[in-house]
Parts: sequence; C-alpha cells; structure tokens
Amino acid sequence: MKSKLLFICWALMVLSCTGETSISEDIPPQDPLSHITDGEVKRVLTAAMDKAGGLERWNKLASLQFTKDYSLLLESGEVENAAFQQHLYTFGANPTVDIEWEKEEKAHAIHFKDGQYQKLLQGQPDTSMAQQSVINTVLSATFVVSIPFKLLDEGVQLSYGGLDTLANGKVVEVLQASYDPEEHADHSTPDIWKHYYDAEDFTFVAYMVQHADHYSYVENQSFHEVEGFVLPKTRKSYRVDQDRNLLYLRADYAYDDYKLGWASTD
Repeated sequence: MKSKLLFICWALMVLSCTGETSISEDIPPQDPLSHITDGEVKRVLTAAMDKAGGLERWNKLASLQFTKDYSLLLESGEVENAAFQQHLYTFGANPTVDIEWEKEEKAHAIHFKDGQYQKLLQGQPDTSMAQQSVINTVLSATFVVSIPFKLLDEGVQLSYGGLDTLANGKVVEVLQASYDPEEHADHSTPDIWKHYYDAEDFTFVAYMVQHADHYSYVENQSFHEVEGFVLPKTRKSYRVDQDRNLLYLRADYAYDDYKLGWASTD
C-alpha cells in the first residue's frame, strides 16, 4: 500500500493523494521508498525526512496552521507586494487550504475545497486575480512547506547530485528533482529543483529552481522546532544565474505561530 502523503491532491507539481486503508497484520506495509532505485537518493532522502521530523509522524498530521509574513522585491529593492497571511491546511481524503490576509483594510482569502480553488474579496468571489494565479498560490505554499516529504511522489524524477559547497561555506548533499509535464499531466512546467541538505545533519538548508526563464535560489536561514518537526522560520529568495551567483534579493519570508493537529488513533 502506498504511504499516505500529505499536501497532495493538487494539480501541477502536486499529485493525487491516497487515503489510509487498513492492513492485514499478515501483510507488512510497503516501503514508501520502494519506487526509488538509486541507493544514494534513498540514503539522503531518508536522513532528510528523519531530520525534518519523520515520515511516520508526518503522515499522522491532520492539520497544519501558521502565519506567513512576506515581501516580494523588485530588482531596485522596491517592494512589489507584501502581506501577512494566516495559513490553515487540513489533510485526509478531502484536504482543504485556507489562506487569509488583509490589504488596504480589505479582507482577502484563497480557499481550496472539494477540488475547487476560489479567491474572495470581502467575502465575495474575486475574479480580478487570474484563476491560474489562485491555483499557483496554493500549490507553491503547500509544496515548499512539505519538503522533503513531498519528494516521495512517484512522478518526481530524483537523482543524487553529490556534494556541493554553498557560498556561506556549508557543505551539502544534493538531491535533484525534475518534473515532466509531457509524461505527467499534473506537472505544469519542466522545472528542475536542486535541494541542498547539510552534509552533517541533513537539515534542509536551501534549494535552487530552474524555471523556464530564470533561476531562483532560496535559503532557509532559521527554523522552528515544533512537536518534533523542523519547520521554516525565516528564508530569503534570490534571483541567481545558472552558476548560483546572486543577482538580487527577490523575497523575504517569515513563518511563525505553528499549530499542529493530529489524526485520531481510534
């Protein structure tokens, strides 16, 4: 039986989820990494998930709530957009996403429920935001916070990139994740992600994404430890060139007030 993964059931980079089913005591559960044939990928991914809090405990989460304070910056340093958001995710057979914030004294919200995405302004449907932008907001939020567990999706092509040294001198082990929309309808673009894990303790310290027209490099600068999970506290996103040379600061993020809900064991 496939292990139940969270933060899935969305399109693009987010694949379909499977609910929990009962297992006969005579049939051992399937290894959730059984589809990964590269031994080095298995080694790094297993260590990264253990460091982050453990896959077994991650799969027992019923909900995750936190605040996200962010600023998107132009190359000049001018603020393009900023918001202080409340995020709430529930998991299981019918996952939901609720993202709420205020801007110019008006209440904004993005919801995902029953497979539908909706943007609201002052409690009413808001069509000024393109539907694809609404979808992308949900997908990007859920995808990033679920790493490294999200890398278990079978549609992700993983490879081991060996050791690397970041600009701050930290030695990391590299996992590369590739997405192919020609083979998987729920992948939107052929992005290539490089995930950098501390070579000593496997903390998820950074990642780099090759998009169609640019490269992004994101550093996890600090973390919260919440009920055994290592979750992002502050991170910075940079536009970079293909050699990871920094061009300019693109975004600042701060996460706080995490609250975890647990699935019933009844």
